[in-house]
Amino acid sequence: MSAKIKTRQGIVRLVRNLKRRGKIVVTVNGSFDIIHPGHIDLLKQAKSKGDILIVFLNSDKSVRLYKGFLRPVNSEKARAEVLAAIKYVDYVATFDEINPKKILAEIRPDIHCNGSDWGKNCIEREVVEKYGGRISVIKLKSGHSASALIRDKSPRAVFLDRDGVINRRTTPLYIMKPREFKFLPGVFAAMGKLDKTDYRIIIVTNQAGIGKGLFTKKDLERIHSCMLEKFRGKHIRLDRIYVCPHRPDADCPCRKPKIGMLMEARRDFKLNLSKSWMIGDHDNDIIMGREANLKTVKVDGKMERKLKLEPNYYAKDLFHAVNIILKADAGKR
Repeated sequence: MSAKIKTRQGIVRLVRNLKRRGKIVVTVNGSFDIIHPGHIDLLKQAKSKGDILIVFLNSDKSVRLYKGFLRPVNSEKARAEVLAAIKYVDYVATFDEINPKKILAEIRPDIHCNGSDWGKNCIEREVVEKYGGRISVIKLKSGHSASALIRDKSPRAVFLDRDGVINRRTTPLYIMKPREFKFLPGVFAAMGKLDKTDYRIIIVTNQAGIGKGLFTKKDLERIHSCMLEKFRGKHIRLDRIYVCPHRPDADCPCRKPKIGMLMEARRDFKLNLSKSWMIGDHDNDIIMGREANLKTVKVDGKMERKLKLEPNYYAKDLFHAVNIILKADAGKR
């Protein structure tokens, strides 16, 4: 095994020593499943930002979590050895989480590089800037994708928040009866467009009113039954609805912005989350999507600036959001 490949504990000790010697430590992360010219250019640019370049490599476990059960093509050992052989790379360390926030907090690099597809306002920004580091965005070479090279046909999904995306939000906060459920303009046209794609169409919704005793699961089922009847009447499919019924103080893993509902859908449909999208009107929808490496679209307003996080796109409503997704797909052909 190459001496460049370090354990997680080993890379922490190494970076401490490097920083004591005044070295500028740069990091970049990814699965690097099949190395292509776009990867080489990314690593070259990242190396130019400082003295030492460390690649955080998604482990096999990590890759399966967000790219689906058919990935990775190459084992983490093989991927690490290939990376270690590239002249721009000084060290490689693997991590098991979906994103590198935890290992970044341990390593504290001076600069963390992100591809332009994720941008500066990424899920890692808050962690990096908290200790005084900075995010550097690298413009990626177009036309290069490991998924395209292996023709990855893993199922993908468009996840939708419910309240504020499908139906109008109400005052008071919770919809407790079918008659209170009002579809937003353009929803049926948007859903009709999605229905014609190979995306799974999945709603993920927090419904804490159940946990608070304001309405029951049966009440929610009646609301959703009426919603689904309307969709069926227009020949629009909805593949699944996932609900978190818990109160905010329950600290359950399924309540947004945690990713429990996404992971449940991933298991049920064998999804590739990195090819999937999240559309929501709340900051927590976007945080959840970003945490799980989905592309995200926020409708009806900007993110709070204090979060230092942005969606991949903003849209005025669901119809606009679906058009963004379809246009992005067309651009990959």
